[in-house]
Amino acid sequence: MTKCLKCGGTDMAKGKIQRSCEEFFSDIIFGPENLRFLTVALQHGTKLEPESYACLTCGSVWSQTDANALRDFIRKHCKPAKDKKRKC
Repeated sequence: MTKCLKCGGTDMAKGKIQRSCEEFFSDIIFGPENLRFLTVALQHGTKLEPESYACLTCGSVWSQTDANALRDFIRKHCKPAKDKKRKC
C-alpha cells in the first residue's frame, strides 16, 4: 500500500506531473488520472509548489500541491472512485 511520505496517509490520488500547457514557462501541475470525458478546466490539475525533493537512495521524487485545491479538482473533474483505493 502506498503511503504519504509526509503524513503517512493512504488516501492517494494517482496521476502525472506535467506542464499546464505547451508554453515553455507554464506551471508544473499534478494531473490526476480518470478525468471525466470532455472535462472543461483551465488547467488539468493543481499547481505544484516550486520546491521538490528526490531521494538519493531509491530515486523517489516528490513535491507538494494545495490539498484542498486537489480534493476540489478531483471532486469536480474526475470520475468517482469505485473502491476505497482512490484511482483519481
